[in-house]
Amino acid sequence: MAENKRVRLEPHIEEYLKSHAQRVLDKPASAVTSAELTTLANAIIYEHKLAQSMAKQIPFAKLFSWLMSWVPGSRVVGLNQQATDAPTLKASVPEPDNFEFDADLGDLYEEAA
Repeated sequence: MAENKRVRLEPHIEEYLKSHAQRVLDKPASAVTSAELTTLANAIIYEHKLAQSMAKQIPFAKLFSWLMSWVPGSRVVGLNQQATDAPTLKASVPEPDNFEFDADLGDLYEEAA
């Protein structure tokens, strides 16, 4: 059984929790009590856990490569492949990771929920 503990929420976390009150509790954010913040936190943690388990099951690199294969003129090189006609640069600087695709997919998940 859960036990009562006092925790301090940062203002931005409380605001985030309250932003989901309408969807989860069907209440406006201004009417949420401190006890309902726990319910909101548990619901959001559970949703994020589900989303993370789904994301682990979907190989995003392969999915992205497959999607890009349908775009005319694009050439996506897989993780274990090398481009044969790509010029080799001796002192190239690696590009930073781009998580735009993952962020867009996360936004779609939140819109669907």
